[in-house]
Amino acid sequence: MNLRTLIRRHCLNSRLATQALTRLHKSLSFLVTHLARRGFDSRSSPAIRDVAALDRRLSTLCPELAVTVFSHARDGIILVDPFGRVIAVNEAFSRLTGYGRDEVLGRALNTHPMVRRLATFYAPMKNALDFHGHWSGEIQSSHRDGRQMTSRISVSAVHDRHGNVQHYVALFSDMTQMKQRLQLLERDARYDALTQLPNRLLLAERMRQALGKAKSDQHKVAIAFIDLDGFKALNDSYGHDWGDRVLQIVAARINATLREGDTLARLGGDEFVAGLVGLQAAQDSEPLLQRMLQAANAPILIGTQTVEIAASIGVAFYPEHGAQIDGLISKADQAMYLSKKAGGNRLAFCPMRCVSAIGT
Repeated sequence: MNLRTLIRRHCLNSRLATQALTRLHKSLSFLVTHLARRGFDSRSSPAIRDVAALDRRLSTLCPELAVTVFSHARDGIILVDPFGRVIAVNEAFSRLTGYGRDEVLGRALNTHPMVRRLATFYAPMKNALDFHGHWSGEIQSSHRDGRQMTSRISVSAVHDRHGNVQHYVALFSDMTQMKQRLQLLERDARYDALTQLPNRLLLAERMRQALGKAKSDQHKVAIAFIDLDGFKALNDSYGHDWGDRVLQIVAARINATLREGDTLARLGGDEFVAGLVGLQAAQDSEPLLQRMLQAANAPILIGTQTVEIAASIGVAFYPEHGAQIDGLISKADQAMYLSKKAGGNRLAFCPMRCVSAIGT
């Protein structure tokens, strides 16, 4: 059985297509007549009067168009019989998946390695096809070479004139690159490009969750505002490239001192905020904060140059100083400025009424 015969039998109901086009033609003819009565020159758009001739012409043309579409479509096309067995695929399907026709023809689509995870969608897909005649969704599939793909499949049921399913037509497209681009855009929206740390947006999301958990567990959360001492002078003396490298090194060192579940974020410039979660008492944060301070104070070797830098850290606590992350960051920022006034290179805690500075 050649492709044209297969499509004529399984892909195309020429009479239904002809009837639809005939109805469209009659509607357009009525419109032309209506416009002619209003002064439109119908001779420039003559109506075809011979519907039988149109029917014969379309009956010959539609299978040819179907073959062309099937062969030249950029999306993969899969034809499946009512029992789920593949009866035809086009060249785009083989190009997108790596599987040749002989590797899929006659096989049940939901058991093929390419779409082995399709079983998860089988029940909702079947319900949608039974009630609405179509279903679409994204699935995880596999290329023949083993690469994981994100694919979009759109399935439509094709019925005969009695309403019985003749076959299913599935359009298959590879969404992997688009998904990867979206993931990169999402990462750019939540991470700092220079240090690869979370930015303010992601910090706020994580800390809102942490504060909610701390409330239910009756734990404390420490918010530490970190500002590098003397960074502007270093940046002016050595240039922005050196300044960026210092920020990357300091960020990595401080981040390495945190526990799983804690978050270090860069707000911008030389300002960072750390969220320390799951604390039984405020004092439990001091060893962690001291390690952060020591990491920021360690000499930095860039090429043959050694750079000395320090940090001032202000700390506020949930729930003592607030229940909202923005307010806690503001309180920690105020404590950090008191650390700066005390000479920098130290921690500053923010109690309810005053701030006490603790030197290193």
